[in-house]
Amino acid sequence: MEKFSNEYFRKLANDLKFDLSDEEIEELKKDFIEVEKQVELFEAIDTEGVEPMVYPFETPTIFLREDEVAEVLDQKEALANVPDVRMGHVHVPKVVK
Repeated sequence: MEKFSNEYFRKLANDLKFDLSDEEIEELKKDFIEVEKQVELFEAIDTEGVEPMVYPFETPTIFLREDEVAEVLDQKEALANVPDVRMGHVHVPKVVK
């Protein structure tokens, strides 16, 4: 069985609200297979004994500015022009499954 079938891509495209032609599906298959090969290369790297990093830099970042509280809107002011407010939050329609 093919790992990335045409139906897989059609369902994925449908979930994202667009259509794909057969040519586009074939191009996507090639791209997905290439990415999968690259991931396999990463998986082949021996990481035994290597400590995981929490942050990619060893030195702490010191150039960030301090937060300064300026004029802050209260909830009523912030939601004044919102067309649909539910339980104190902005409500927007769902666009992706």
